[in-house]
Amino acid sequence: ARLADGASGGELLGLLRDYGIPAVRAASASTLADALAAAADIGYPVALKTDEPGIAHKTDVGGVRLGVAGPEELTTGYADLAARLGPRVAVCQLVPQGPELIVGMARDPALGPLIVTGPGGVLADLFPERTVALPPLTISAAASSVSRLRFAEVLAGVRGSQPCDTAAVAAAIAAFSVLIGELGDWLEAFDVNPLICGPSGVLAVDALAILRR
Repeated sequence: ARLADGASGGELLGLLRDYGIPAVRAASASTLADALAAAADIGYPVALKTDEPGIAHKTDVGGVRLGVAGPEELTTGYADLAARLGPRVAVCQLVPQGPELIVGMARDPALGPLIVTGPGGVLADLFPERTVALPPLTISAAASSVSRLRFAEVLAGVRGSQPCDTAAVAAAIAAFSVLIGELGDWLEAFDVNPLICGPSGVLAVDALAILRR
């Protein structure tokens, strides 16, 4: 059911949690009243994002508001997103910033589902690289996949920043590969973007799934 057409980001984050991948608390809403109730339940400050189907890159269309501090700011933000992009939004737990990864699935005509890992966020332009592997991956294979990225230097800590919990990164990628191994036949693509990495673990912040036709 979580992979139905038009599945919300919140539903997909729930699916990730089902497979043992840490994910932010998130709730979908299609009215202002529902968005306000979700934010009160999660606790301010929150992130407010468009959750309209078909919008793959939310930031490119001005579809993300971070650090929404209270009901008045959420009301203003919701009105803007609903008017420009549509009424469906996701209200999400706000999490600390950290190095961001994209962990996704791509389909190869001959090999089938593949696990693709690379830098996310603004650093993706500085590190335009990806590793590709066949699922499922052991934790050691997932760790090896990440270590082949130049971006691994960022995860290890640069210029005084604390090193990320690379064991948690590898465990999340391995768990994602299990999900793809079980559900990949129904998927054309599935992206976790971003997976925020930090000293105390990882958190999936958003996800997008495209079903096979």
